[in-house]
Amino acid sequence: MNINSRSYLLGAVLGSAVVLALGPAAVAGEDIYGGDYDGGLKGGYDVPPPPPTDRGIYLKAYIGQANPNVGNIYTPAFDNNTFTVFHKDIKSSPFYGLGIGYKRNHWMRFDLTGEYRGDALFVGQDSYPGADGTYNTGQPGPPAGFLPGTNEYTADISSWLGFVNAYWDIGTWCGFTPYVGAGIGFATVSVNGLKDVNVPTGGVTFSSDNTQTNFAWAFHAGMSYDVTPQFAVDLAYRYAQLGDAKGGVATNYDGTVDPTATLHIKDITSNDVMIGVRYKLQRETPVAYYPAK
Repeated sequence: MNINSRSYLLGAVLGSAVVLALGPAAVAGEDIYGGDYDGGLKGGYDVPPPPPTDRGIYLKAYIGQANPNVGNIYTPAFDNNTFTVFHKDIKSSPFYGLGIGYKRNHWMRFDLTGEYRGDALFVGQDSYPGADGTYNTGQPGPPAGFLPGTNEYTADISSWLGFVNAYWDIGTWCGFTPYVGAGIGFATVSVNGLKDVNVPTGGVTFSSDNTQTNFAWAFHAGMSYDVTPQFAVDLAYRYAQLGDAKGGVATNYDGTVDPTATLHIKDITSNDVMIGVRYKLQRETPVAYYPAK
């Protein structure tokens, strides 16, 4: 056999080996990609598709129940005698809120919320002993013969709250996303129809309505459920610090103004439970696949 014949034979053997080696790989490629992948020659994918984004503006609405607490009550008369506070409470009331927010990524989102908290009944009671002309410390005090008495306070409390909030979405499992957050803002608290009845002395005092605005802050914890990629239902707990409130000018039943009867309601906090919905304005961007060039 001459050299040319040997060269042709060697080339045929090598070519057959290459064809046999590539054949199983091509079949394997068809199995893995469902028969659509052809090594990037026709309609193949040269890079993995990008993950979908969670970014976007969303709207929210919520309702809930406020469960307020009062730190203490005070009137200027407390400075002239020894008062004992027996009760101080703001009853539960509903609230309603709206907000707009921005989801930065899978874990962080921010929103701006405003809400109205409906009228809630405030009830307070205190008592004070009679006076003998001196304080308990021996210093000059109320005149001798100052009769003991009690005060029974009632009023309607309402408020507006506005918060800037930040949330950390911890993770999503089967559509459920637990989260925690915090917010700062303001609380505008109104005290309306305040009345002070002193049964032992037969006295009644009425206070004008008064509204004041305080710095407020809150902590959040909750769980949301993605009904669709754009629509979520949210159940949450919030602890909120609303600040102080007070009645207006106090007037006795005989028409005289009583500056010592102005009631201060101090350190109002609230444990709130709420349910709401969120709707993302942007639709999810479909994943794009680009053919190899």
